[in-house]
Amino acid sequence: MEQKFISMMIADYDQLFRVPREGYEQVIPILRQVQAKRNTLIKPGGSADLVSRYLCEGFIGLFYPHGEKLELLSIFQATDTVFDEFSYRSGQISETVIKSISAVVFLEFPISAEELLLHRHPEFSLLAHRIAHRISERKSRVHSIAKLGLEQGYELLMKEFAGSEAEITNADLASFFGVHTRTVERWKHNLKDL
Repeated sequence: MEQKFISMMIADYDQLFRVPREGYEQVIPILRQVQAKRNTLIKPGGSADLVSRYLCEGFIGLFYPHGEKLELLSIFQATDTVFDEFSYRSGQISETVIKSISAVVFLEFPISAEELLLHRHPEFSLLAHRIAHRISERKSRVHSIAKLGLEQGYELLMKEFAGSEAEITNADLASFFGVHTRTVERWKHNLKDL
């Protein structure tokens, strides 16, 4: 496991709430670093999500099946915590799919280890609460961009997720903004002509 990703996570979390370094000594051995190529299935539909993922590099999408296609519901970038919230919290199987939009690096942490850590080190409870609050804020921001629609939301989405323009497919953009893929293609073509 690369130390730079551990340091990145700790520095990020210290901004939310500083916990003693000794506490992280319990966490680090349990973390698993994962590297995945673009379009890699991370959590398939019809399964339970039993890990949270601290995204270090790249972009990940949360999708829901709609007929034969997957609809992009949310996008994650570096420092985001990625999981299927319903499945992770309940332990139940869900149809939600998590897959990489670009090449990614993330750190996985099992929910069983999280529960044990919070039990043994209550000082992590406040950090966990602040992480949950940040997750909620970021999720709300992404959903508000989707509600703006393609014409008003595209530029904001690309600004919020800098570097994703070359990675995210037209089909994913279409499902995110609730339009047809052809509409995205025409709109992007017209955008180039401006």
